[in-house]
Amino acid sequence: MKPRPPVLAALLLIGAATTGLLAASGEGDGRAGPTAGREASEAIDALMRRGEEQLRLGRVEDALATYREALRLDPAHYGIQVLIADTLRRAGRTDEAMAGFEAALGLGPGRHEARVGMARIHRAAFRFEEGERVLQEALDSVHPARAGEVLAELAEVRRLAGRLDEAAAICGRALLADPDAARPRSTLALIEEERGALGPALEHWDRYLERRPDDEAARLRHEELKELRASIAALREAAAGSEDAEIRAELGRLLAISGDHAGAAEAYRASLEIEPDGADARRGLALALRRAGEDSAAAREYRRLLRFRPGDASARYALVAIAREASDRGREEAAWERLLRARPDDLYAARAWVEFLARTDAPDLERAAREAADDVAAASATPASLRRDALVLAEAGLWDPAARAVERALHADPTDPWTIDVANDLMFLRPELLQDLIRMSAARLPNPPSLRGADARLLALFSRLTLWSGRSAEAAKLARRAVEADPASSLARSALAEAAQRIERDPERTIREWRRAVDLDPSRPAAHVDLSLALLRFARATDAEKAARAGLELFTDQAPLLGVLGASLMEQGRMEEAAAAFASSLRLDPADNLGLARGQHPLALAALGRNLEARRALRGTLMPAPAVIYREAWAFARDAYRDRRFNGEDWVGWRDRYRGSLHDLEDAYRAVAEMLASLGDPHTRLRHLDETAAVYLARHGPRVTIDAMGRARPVSRTVTALDLDGGLGYIRLSNLADPAAAEEVRRALLRMREKEGLILDLRGNRGGLSRTADAIGDLLIGPGADAGVDVGPDGPEPQVTGGEGALIDGSIVVLVDEQTASAAERLARALQMSGRGVLSGDPTFGKGSAQMSRVLPGGGTVLVTMAEMLGPDGRPIQGHGLEPRGKKRKPRDGERPAPDGER
Repeated sequence: MKPRPPVLAALLLIGAATTGLLAASGEGDGRAGPTAGREASEAIDALMRRGEEQLRLGRVEDALATYREALRLDPAHYGIQVLIADTLRRAGRTDEAMAGFEAALGLGPGRHEARVGMARIHRAAFRFEEGERVLQEALDSVHPARAGEVLAELAEVRRLAGRLDEAAAICGRALLADPDAARPRSTLALIEEERGALGPALEHWDRYLERRPDDEAARLRHEELKELRASIAALREAAAGSEDAEIRAELGRLLAISGDHAGAAEAYRASLEIEPDGADARRGLALALRRAGEDSAAAREYRRLLRFRPGDASARYALVAIAREASDRGREEAAWERLLRARPDDLYAARAWVEFLARTDAPDLERAAREAADDVAAASATPASLRRDALVLAEAGLWDPAARAVERALHADPTDPWTIDVANDLMFLRPELLQDLIRMSAARLPNPPSLRGADARLLALFSRLTLWSGRSAEAAKLARRAVEADPASSLARSALAEAAQRIERDPERTIREWRRAVDLDPSRPAAHVDLSLALLRFARATDAEKAARAGLELFTDQAPLLGVLGASLMEQGRMEEAAAAFASSLRLDPADNLGLARGQHPLALAALGRNLEARRALRGTLMPAPAVIYREAWAFARDAYRDRRFNGEDWVGWRDRYRGSLHDLEDAYRAVAEMLASLGDPHTRLRHLDETAAVYLARHGPRVTIDAMGRARPVSRTVTALDLDGGLGYIRLSNLADPAAAEEVRRALLRMREKEGLILDLRGNRGGLSRTADAIGDLLIGPGADAGVDVGPDGPEPQVTGGEGALIDGSIVVLVDEQTASAAERLARALQMSGRGVLSGDPTFGKGSAQMSRVLPGGGTVLVTMAEMLGPDGRPIQGHGLEPRGKKRKPRDGERPAPDGER
């Protein structure tokens, strides 16, 4: 057998997953390929084989060290340099990877692989134009025989940027260059999926799988499309022999999920011919027409819907979007005014309206500010109108009346979450506002000013202001005094409950006081939401469900309560009910003001195996308004980011940096990605819809498959449970991204309750959802145990397990390796800290920052680092990992080993 050329073994392994990125031989200048002598080449080949095996075992640092040793033997070897750079890219070390690709360009300027790698880094950061520029440079220099690989990457960049026709045309060019290429086929399949053409999509997946039969993710996606096509065919047949409106409406829903919006519109029309008052069918028809680009027809259907559903939020928002996209300022203003009248408590709408005023003629803002000032002075102003007034007045720079509006709204209810949100907004923009609020509130005190004579409402207000001033202990005392002043005050009880949760961190008292707040005044929806959220936060999902349902008996149209209900049902593994609750919440509030349903609904659908529907749901039905999307991402980062210094950035300045320059979704996402990148934290970023779908919404196969870097692939089987000899149970948990993971583990543990011990295998588990890690920890540990410490914006916060009790009593051995990361490290830490588990294997990856997420309209997800996890030794897990007894993490290249006193 002819021996392999030097380095080709490792390059082929990685290159198979990167579509030829790391081919070891080919065209280029004399420096592109191996330049060492025979003896050195044999040594390099041996090193490459060792590095390949190290990568396969997930030992990335060892592999990188091995590849660098090979590069020292032949410093001019382009292929090794590209391999190192791409390994760094896959490990998430993009700055190092970019430097490595640039170094490779110096070795092989006529080669294309390094530029393709650079383009992938750019597109992951939503820098599509930069990616295209780099790829065009590659096309200008690459040999025509190798142009197909570059064209395939360029097509993918165009597809992700939403330019489907251009992407399809480039795929055609790529296939002309290389008719047997697989990558253009998968891109074409995804394009046809987006267009709703199931037949062509399946044909392209068939051709792709002929070339890549080992691609489990593609095979599973192919199965999804076949199942959906079969379901559509069955419904068409059923509809042909029936006059049932529901069958036709369901056919319309499935066609919409498939992306066939014209077909969906036809099915919905057929349903409405039978049942003209079908609200869901009318809403579905309007949305299908909107997606198909028939805005005038969509507007007519939305107006028809509003005749018998005048408060329908999706219709109101859609009419605003249609007017905006038609550049009809007068019609857009009228649509905003109708929306705000119909939904006075919709804070997202209020902010979006202010953004509309700010981007149109100055007289509009001035007029609105005058009207707002008059409303603030009127005795009849409501908290909802005062919140809106405050936003308008602040945008106009009229801070005195803005402060008066906030103070009046806070006095009405110091615990109202929407008023608190607006106050936080404005205090961030103008910190002096807090002193204005204190001064104005002090004017309400008896004369001479003294809190001794203040009533419960005023004491609760001063508790809020004192908390904002940073005097937590004093704020808690004022909350207690408010209850003493009026034990029957629901507002005072809510203030005390918040103090117990945020300041004293007393779960039982928190829940007790919020229950009292609800009992004393059941007419306050916010109290019901606060109670159910607190129960959910303290891992009491069953009680949270009961509290949410009790609130919904009084307020049937409260989207926040439906969102909390969905989350509580999801925690219990009741995914069908959870998906229905989330869907109802989003129908009532497509803007998802609470921030629960927009991200959770797709997860619930994925847990039910409705993966394609989950991907569609991630986009949402709210038509994206670019400037509002940007502001939402900015505010989320402002509130959640752990570093309150924002990496030295002027975060107020970032708020308006792109004013007037965001015209479409691509503009908004590019601006958001750049804004988040300024924080200098690789984990605070914008995640593309495709990435979310691939990791969190993927269908899972029947087995665990490992990628070239020793990581379990997202489509792997989530839970593998086995009985071992010696009375032991074995559970391999391949990921924590599957929303059904906790329920699967629970079922496995129930079957193993009598086992003497358990082996929990977290090797290759790259993490996922922190709450899933915590839920599984609760099942293994039980309530009240020390689960470690997280450090957030307010300092260290001890983590304590919850739940209703451990499902297994035996000892637990936790298998970990260098690819055990993020939420998997969180679970391992909880087991180690509580004393329930002993770690065995190699030191973990060291991704110890915890992110909060917010799904934006259009499906992009903002990830913001909100806390840092500390290990059992008190050091951050980030960059260090968890160390099984007797195992020390090897320092990364160029990293100084920590002395014993620092460990």
